[in-house]
Amino acid sequence: MTTDEKVKLARRIEEKLVGITASEWSKWRAYAQREGLKKALHFAQVIQNSPSLRPGPKQSYRTIARVVAMFQKQLESLSSADVAEILGYTGRWIVARRIAKNEGRNRR
Repeated sequence: MTTDEKVKLARRIEEKLVGITASEWSKWRAYAQREGLKKALHFAQVIQNSPSLRPGPKQSYRTIARVVAMFQKQLESLSSADVAEILGYTGRWIVARRIAKNEGRNRR
């Protein structure tokens, strides 16, 4: 997979991650890099229902579980290095979206 293809896949993932903070994505991504995609997906599925988590992070993990599951087969067919790179690009797209949104507010 070329870098351009990885960036495009990351963008497709990010577009579906509505309401995710860069912080929550970063935490989940670090766990995925350490433990693997399958275990990280399971973690998101379990923690989304945790009574000890605030509503915002719960929603983030609910969204992560849903969206990553949509791309799971495609991601699992790649090397762990490629997956890590794609998840990193996804995080950058999340930050870029927030910056663009804030710039739009400042222009009003």
